Amino acid sequence: MADDLKTKTAKGVGWGFADNILGLGITAAANIILARILSPADFGIIGMTAIFMTLSTSLVDSGFTNALTRKKDAVKADFDTVFYFNLTVSCLLYLLLFFCAPFIAAFFNEKILVPILRILGISLIINAFGIVQKIILIRRIDFRTQAWISLASSLTAAVAAVTAAFSGLGVWSLVILQVGKLAVNTVLLWSVSKWHPGLCFSRKSFKDMFSFGGRLLITSIISTIWSEMYSFIIGKIYSSSVLGQYSRADKVRNMVTSNVSSVMQKVSYPVLASIQDEGKRQVNVYRKVLKTTVLISFTAVFGVWAVAGPFILTVFGNQWLPAVDYLRIMCFSGLFLPLMMCSANVINADGRSDITLRLEILKTVFGVIPVLFGIFISVEAMLLSMIATSAVLYMIHSWYVSRLISYSVMQQLADILPIFLISLFMALVVNLFNYINLQPWLLLVIQISTGALIVVFIYEFVYRSEEYRDIRTAIQKFCKSAEK
Repeated sequence: MADDLKTKTAKGVGWGFADNILGLGITAAANIILARILSPADFGIIGMTAIFMTLSTSLVDSGFTNALTRKKDAVKADFDTVFYFNLTVSCLLYLLLFFCAPFIAAFFNEKILVPILRILGISLIINAFGIVQKIILIRRIDFRTQAWISLASSLTAAVAAVTAAFSGLGVWSLVILQVGKLAVNTVLLWSVSKWHPGLCFSRKSFKDMFSFGGRLLITSIISTIWSEMYSFIIGKIYSSSVLGQYSRADKVRNMVTSNVSSVMQKVSYPVLASIQDEGKRQVNVYRKVLKTTVLISFTAVFGVWAVAGPFILTVFGNQWLPAVDYLRIMCFSGLFLPLMMCSANVINADGRSDITLRLEILKTVFGVIPVLFGIFISVEAMLLSMIATSAVLYMIHSWYVSRLISYSVMQQLADILPIFLISLFMALVVNLFNYINLQPWLLLVIQISTGALIVVFIYEFVYRSEEYRDIRTAIQKFCKSAEK
């Protein structure tokens, strides 16, 4: 049983990263092409919609995804109830967004936001149709199917968006990219799923799941406000162009932090939930998840910090040069996001959504500090203050974890420290190449190659990490299975 769970988890991690590399990788490639065609202001316009769209998506989900995922004895009535509730909420939110669009546009002084918000809002309803099908795949730890669906939907949307941009549709190509990907993804989820909604809405099921998911809903709302309010403030206080530069830096950082976090969260959550009553085993699994997450995310984040300049110039072009300084600062605050998501994962798996809610409230309170720096000083001051607040918030997260499972804060830090030092050493060496006058693309190739060699050498011959060996083995197995 333990070996079977380990095998399923390893495969889940492999296909989870394949999902992100194939799906989000194609979307990222489309964004790179669009960044060379469109202006930073176009991306800033879309950035102004982020808080409204993300908040609405959180309300549609209502925390039921996690509630249904962790429910061991879920029956058809549970799935039907979640489906109809999500669909109803999405329709109501779309109507609200439709009628509020003119007021949002007036607030930012951007008239084009009216039609953009009304079209983007349709994605809420599209997303609601596919949530339950995705939950079923997550419960099975079937990330292979999700990966292929993500590949097809991302590729279709990317081709459509790039074609629109070359046709002169400007900011609308970014709208097509978002809505198109969700539409194709939902259609494919329905085509592969054997589950289809019946005519059943169970009040008991709703009440049971809402007792857990309700707190996660509030948590998600607070988390969205905390993560998106910086874009909101920049869009209002500064300009769409500055917001575009900030959004570009944020997306590059999130390619690492959010993607690693989301993969590990999706894979580890059902595993941790399935062994929530097995204390020692849960500690061992969580340590494994934490150390694997840190190894991947710290290596990548420090690497991004070191190559930020040549990467931005090579991939996106000279018009995005201001984003380099933003990105280098944001990398340090980005170190803590995967750690906090790991902590929240084990807390939720234990059914303590009340603690998760408490932590999100704390995050929002702490988030006021960077906002004030952004309003009264500068964008750079806001980003620097985010590093300090993120570090404090992680320590609070780790303390709560230590109270739930037998894994003290000092043990957590001791597991993280060697990987942190290795990643920092690699980044400092790679950063030295920035003082050499070379073409950005050539400098980038040299830096990535050097960084990779340093990391592989240390983990192969100096610091023998079990997590590194597991990752190496998983990659080898995944490549062999993909060949077949």
